[in-house]
Amino acid sequence: MSNKPPADPDISARTRKALSEARARGVQLGKAGAANLQATVQKRKADADAFARQHQALFDELQSRGLTHRAMAAELNARGIVAARGGPWTHGQVQRILNRYADGLPEAGGED
Repeated sequence: MSNKPPADPDISARTRKALSEARARGVQLGKAGAANLQATVQKRKADADAFARQHQALFDELQSRGLTHRAMAAELNARGIVAARGGPWTHGQVQRILNRYADGLPEAGGED
């Protein structure tokens, strides 16, 4: 015995009607793709650049000491400095932030 509610016999008709109305308004169904994600991608990149800018002096110090990526991650964790999303550092995160520095950070508030 199932606890599901009975199927709505009109759902298909309502869906077809709503899609037809959307097309009439000029909506291009199924065309969002990568363009739909562009604003989110730009926001995440800007946040990552800001985080990298905030910690650049610290990473310059760690690099000047000749530490490996794993050793840098261990040092950051030992100092209680959290990674961008609030967790512990890994060598991969260290590598990505160092690559961000090598690629050149855009100016604060500017676009690349």
